[in-house]
Amino acid sequence: MKFSAAQDQTATALQQVIRVIQPQNTMAIATGVQLQAQAGRLQLSATDLSNHMLAEIPCDVSEPGYVVLPASIFNDFIHRLPTATFELSTHSESGRVTIRYGRNSAIINGFGREMLPEFPRIRSNPNQTIELPAGTLVSLSRELLFACSKDDTRPILKGIYVTVGNGKLVSVSTDGSRLSHAWFPVPAYRDSEQSVVMSPKVLSEGARINGSDPTTIKFGSGLIELSVPGLTFTGRLLDGQYPDYARVIPDAYVTQCRMSLTELRGAVERVSLITSKDRSTPLRIRVEYGIVELSAEAAEIGQAKEVIECSTEGQDLDILFNPAYILDAIKSLDSEELIFEFSGVQSPAKIRGTDNSSYFHILLPLRQLV
Repeated sequence: MKFSAAQDQTATALQQVIRVIQPQNTMAIATGVQLQAQAGRLQLSATDLSNHMLAEIPCDVSEPGYVVLPASIFNDFIHRLPTATFELSTHSESGRVTIRYGRNSAIINGFGREMLPEFPRIRSNPNQTIELPAGTLVSLSRELLFACSKDDTRPILKGIYVTVGNGKLVSVSTDGSRLSHAWFPVPAYRDSEQSVVMSPKVLSEGARINGSDPTTIKFGSGLIELSVPGLTFTGRLLDGQYPDYARVIPDAYVTQCRMSLTELRGAVERVSLITSKDRSTPLRIRVEYGIVELSAEAAEIGQAKEVIECSTEGQDLDILFNPAYILDAIKSLDSEELIFEFSGVQSPAKIRGTDNSSYFHILLPLRQLV
């Protein structure tokens, strides 16, 4: 193999693909990046055996071929090249490559003639393809990832439940104490409804590539593929039965508050400082006509109380929450005002922004002992 390519394009592509590599992987070749040059294109790919990233850039190919190189050293070397272009050639079957740049050169040892494990590609089916505007997955990652479980004993809750059909895509994440729910229209999807569970890695990587480019999503057997021009990410779906989340979503409320998001966030951050040394200390929320009172008390630190004037409807209320969960929910909203709906002191509460009807968050209150 022999090709020449632009340093900046190669460095960018490397930075994108090596994110999926797990350095502690016991399969040595899975810590490498594969280069494949043919027909004026250079493909760079990497995998952690569950996820696969493929980038493609233009190059001048003298001899087609492939090689797998240690990802870390090759990435660092390309990023530090002082020239705008470089030439890379392989040494017969050894897997060693020579990189020439200007009057200088370097040799890097590769993985012989080994190739990365082949990752299946999803066949194109227009009826099963979704086109997302730029930024959609960025919003979803902010709204969903924080609510995924970290508990290995319930691995299915570490994923994000996705249902697509009837003109929309619904995404849900929950750790059993809170739940995020988001949806957006997908009018081009015309196949029968299907549900999958994708890993947080799929959404986080999807958000990276969806930042400034529209993204195409394809579903396959046990796989999901996200792509933008020049970059494709494929991830394995999680196996297992996702719980019936709909039963915890309240369909009515007894108390509703509408207030400034910034004002509530600041008050929660200040009051919850009292709980910083004891994570079991709850945040108390009292709702009376026209006000919301936030308070916390810890024997070793002290106490704090703040009152926010707001619009209220329904009954007075006194309820306890995990302050960290309240803050997470507030930070997930992209709105100037929020609506807090309570369905009872021991029942789930809903938080949603006034500027976005496609997303809401559910919180379970802490049980009051007295």
